[in-house]
Amino acid sequence: MKIISVRFANLNSLPGPYLIRFDAAPLADTGLFAITGPTGAGKSTLLDAIAVGLYGRVPRHDRQVGEMVSRHAPFAFSEVEFEVHETDADTGAVARVRYRSRWEVKRKVRGDDKGGLGQDAMSLVMSPSGAAIVSGKEAVPAKVGELSGLDFGQFEQSVLLSQGKFARFLHAPEKERSALLEKMTNVGIYSRLSVAAFEKAKEEELKTKLLRAQLEATRLLPDDERGALEAQLDRLHEEAEGHYEEQQELHVFQTWRAILDQLDRQLRKTTGETEELRRTEELLRPDSARLDGHLRATNLGAPLALAAAAEQELSRDVAQLEALDQALPLLAQATQEAEARYEAAADNHAAALATEDRLRPVLQMARQQDAEIASAQQQLTKNHTTHDQKQAAHEAEQAAWQKAQTHDLAALGQQQIASETWLLAHNHEAQLKDELIEIGAQISDLEAVNTELATLEAQQQAHLQQLAEATADRKRHEQAAAGARQTQQTLVEQGRPSRDEVTELLRGTDADALAQHDADLTARLQLVQRLLPLAQAAHDQAARAQALDREYAQEEITREQAETAFAHLTERQGDGQRLLDSYQRELRAQQALADFNAHRQQLQTGQPCPLCGALEHAFGADFAADANEYELRVDAQKQALVHLNAELTRTGQDLVRCRTEQQQRRARHDENANAANLARHQATELAAALVPPLPDLSDLAALQHLLADTAAAQAATGAARRRLVVLTEQLAQLRIDHTAAGAVSKQAQEEAQHATERQQKAQQSLGALAAGLANFREQAGNYRAVIQGLLVPHGLRLPAAGQPYSGVRATLEERASEYAARAQNLTDLQHKAAALRDRQADRAATLALAEAALRANAQALATEQQLLDQLRATRLARYAGPDPTAEAEQLHQATRQLDEAKQLAYGHRGQQQQNLAIKHDAHRTLNTQLAEHRAAHDARQTELATALAAAGFANAAEARALLLPAPEAERLAQRRHDHLVAQTAATRRLADLTAELGHHAEAGLTPHTGPELDGQLAALNKADDILQQQLGATSNQLAQDDAARLLLADGLRALQQRQLEEQRWQDLSEQIGSAKGDKFSQFAQGLTLSHLARLANLRLRQLTGRYTILKTPNRNLELQIIDHDQADTVRPMASLSGGESFLVSLALALGLSELAGHKARIESLFIDEGFGTLDPDALNTALDALERLQHSGKMIGIISHVADLKDRIGTQIRVQPGAGGTSTVRVVDVMGTETPCDV
Repeated sequence: MKIISVRFANLNSLPGPYLIRFDAAPLADTGLFAITGPTGAGKSTLLDAIAVGLYGRVPRHDRQVGEMVSRHAPFAFSEVEFEVHETDADTGAVARVRYRSRWEVKRKVRGDDKGGLGQDAMSLVMSPSGAAIVSGKEAVPAKVGELSGLDFGQFEQSVLLSQGKFARFLHAPEKERSALLEKMTNVGIYSRLSVAAFEKAKEEELKTKLLRAQLEATRLLPDDERGALEAQLDRLHEEAEGHYEEQQELHVFQTWRAILDQLDRQLRKTTGETEELRRTEELLRPDSARLDGHLRATNLGAPLALAAAAEQELSRDVAQLEALDQALPLLAQATQEAEARYEAAADNHAAALATEDRLRPVLQMARQQDAEIASAQQQLTKNHTTHDQKQAAHEAEQAAWQKAQTHDLAALGQQQIASETWLLAHNHEAQLKDELIEIGAQISDLEAVNTELATLEAQQQAHLQQLAEATADRKRHEQAAAGARQTQQTLVEQGRPSRDEVTELLRGTDADALAQHDADLTARLQLVQRLLPLAQAAHDQAARAQALDREYAQEEITREQAETAFAHLTERQGDGQRLLDSYQRELRAQQALADFNAHRQQLQTGQPCPLCGALEHAFGADFAADANEYELRVDAQKQALVHLNAELTRTGQDLVRCRTEQQQRRARHDENANAANLARHQATELAAALVPPLPDLSDLAALQHLLADTAAAQAATGAARRRLVVLTEQLAQLRIDHTAAGAVSKQAQEEAQHATERQQKAQQSLGALAAGLANFREQAGNYRAVIQGLLVPHGLRLPAAGQPYSGVRATLEERASEYAARAQNLTDLQHKAAALRDRQADRAATLALAEAALRANAQALATEQQLLDQLRATRLARYAGPDPTAEAEQLHQATRQLDEAKQLAYGHRGQQQQNLAIKHDAHRTLNTQLAEHRAAHDARQTELATALAAAGFANAAEARALLLPAPEAERLAQRRHDHLVAQTAATRRLADLTAELGHHAEAGLTPHTGPELDGQLAALNKADDILQQQLGATSNQLAQDDAARLLLADGLRALQQRQLEEQRWQDLSEQIGSAKGDKFSQFAQGLTLSHLARLANLRLRQLTGRYTILKTPNRNLELQIIDHDQADTVRPMASLSGGESFLVSLALALGLSELAGHKARIESLFIDEGFGTLDPDALNTALDALERLQHSGKMIGIISHVADLKDRIGTQIRVQPGAGGTSTVRVVDVMGTETPCDV
């Protein structure tokens, strides 16, 4: 990863915005620069800007970015451009790719927290294209870490180095050094794992103790106490069965007494209803007579309605015919007027068409000439414009060509001179492309040797670790084998009491026979439990079938009575109809006499009678026939018939209902009988499987006793079998535990043997590796010497051992590529100059041709203008009007309007003619229809007269007088029907209740009343509740004891598994666990410190060959120093001087940088402070070391306010305090020239 630039604003004391480019002069011209300025000016803020721009976090301020935003600044941002190496997955080629990461935050401008910081945001894009990659506070740091191979912690340790932190690390006591190492290398996970293993072992131990305590607290019933409870349970079951039988008997008595009392109440009520219905019948006789008269007149309704309808049709036809006679003359006159209007409109339209045909050719010719003139004028204007534009463009192009001709040739000449000068200065790189092959081969060989050397060193460390692990494993497995043997002996003693109890339970039998006996008893119990409900159901269904037989016999008498009553009512209805016919004939005779009486009243003495011509009128004064009495008799008889018909209908309905009920009762009887037979058949089949078989299935008491005896026997056998199962499971578990302990012992012995073999193998491997390491180290030194000799002519140095060589290769390849590109560029420039001269000659000829074409085009435009003037003169001579199109449109509109008027007149004429024809047809149709309706009217009158005579009516008025309003007639008929139905039903109910009460009382089940029976049942229920409570308590005690026995067996198996789980965690805790987490963390820190020391020594040899860092043997966190200038004397770190301490701590910082970024290529380093305590000599030593380090291809920035350092490093980024607590940033080159970084 290489930092290219950083741009930021409003961070701490730096308002900005500032832009610092590390790839531009003067920072790009040197690999080492200083970041200088007074204390507090804002030097470390530059590093904060880089960190927050990449990861949204800062090393300082507890990594809270809000603390670094300038006070009162409305916003802040940081944008970092960086470069990484990416490998093409297909070709394997490595390319440098640049990205730009941005962090920004704004202050809120509204709301309760106005002025506070809002949510910060981040984005990542390609550079310089700006193509978006990802955005978001979580996504961008993750993507930056993926691209660079460094997360924030690794970036902080490998790019932003705090040398002072390592100086403290060198001289700190062991406890403080452990804390510093854990913080710097992120090995805190090992401490947490150590604590977690210790806590988990304690947790598993506690779980085992709790489970063991729970099992020890489980209490089982003694055998004698359990036997007593089982005997008590059997006795309580017997008492409960006795209570049940008594309760059933009392329920039967209660039902019998309730039915008897209900029948008595219903009988008294029905008797009263029958007497009330007899009194109501006398009151209904007058209304019945009125209803009978209405029914007699109702039969003439159809003839009366038909006669009235015929009269209305005849009147309507006469009125319509008169209306048509008046309308026909008016329609004829309107038709003649419409004909005249049509002829006038046709003449006007013909004249307009003639005028339009005469003028059409003249106007058409004028329109064509106008179109030609307009088109010619438009084309001429367009041609003038085009000519003017071409003329102007030609003049501008000629002027520009003349100006550029001289400039282009001069520019190409200058570029050729510059290229030739550069090639002469870099003539030593002409053959570099060929030399790269040799240098690359040597570097590849050196890398291969380094890889083998690193592999052997890693193998050496791994074998040392394996040796230590094998020794510890052997001791642990030997202890585990001894513990397993002791467990086997303990398990044998634990199983002896269980084996004795099993022998006692199986005395005289075996486990299979006991299980079979229990299964037989269980099957017999289930069979009896299924048999008892079937026998009870057969008994109940047979009883219900017998009861239905008795009800059917009783209802059969009721049905026969209903049939007799229906036949009697039918006979009465026929007699009533015949009587009504007689009354109607008498009424008609009286009505005829009444009609003659009206004439008698008008006879005068001496005047002839209009009927007989007599002059004397003997009966004219005293004869007055009265028909009202006969009408009343007819109405009364009709009313009686209505009531009688209603009663007949209701009686018929009752008879149908009675027959339906009988059929339903017979169906229920058959269903109950079939159900009883089915239950009896099923019970018989079940009873056949019993051994010995039952003598009588109808004996329910015997079945109940059999059920109780079988349940008791099965309970005893089941208890013995369950106890045997528990003991068998306990013994089986003990055997499993014994076998498992044996397996553990065997496995532990085998593992101990394997550990011994691993010990021996590791020792042998370590001896073989020593020789290989020495050989490869010698080869690596030889290769480095050869490669360094090849690099000297090019001013390059080979990186130190362990550092990547890609930078050297890339630099050489870039120089070779640049030389080839410069040479090719010179050739291209020479070709361009020749081509430019050729193009200039061609351009001059082209411009001359264009000028001649413009002059010819101007002459053609003048000719076109003359032709246009001649065309205008010809048009005016033929037609002088201004707009022939408008005049033609006016003529066409006038013709079209006259044509529309003609069509409208034609349509009106046709409509009038059609209306006249329709009215003539309607007149003929009405004449025919009138004759037909007159004949129909006469026929309906004749039919009405015949019907009135047949019904005994003199005329229609007499029949209409007897008719009642429909609601009144319906009310009277319904009332008479309701009374007849109620009377019949009451009589039938009275007979049924009397018979049923006598039949029910014959049983005589109990002399007790209902309240007495209720009291007896309540006392029995109370006693049964107490019994059920005792029964539940006893059953619950036995069930709890069964559950406790099963739970104890399961708990013992769970305890075995828990002990194995606990042992695994105890073994792990013994290896790495500790309450403070120091056991495993110190071991991991020791390994990390060894690796860090190796990496630091590689850098230390680059800085100075005098010292080597040594990790003290058998001490995890202690470091010493080997002084090679003093015969490899081993010295404590405290003996180092200030300059020496700086070099060692710097080497450690660089080693941590490689340790944290071992998967990433790091090309930018920033070292923060650490130089203030150095004397001048030590400072020179340190700076010499840093200058040597920059040649490895890394860019190194040093933050310091030491004056000597600022004088030694000429290129600087200077942070200078200003007014108002702000600072400015400038870049200073080696000549002292300052360049502001303001954007």
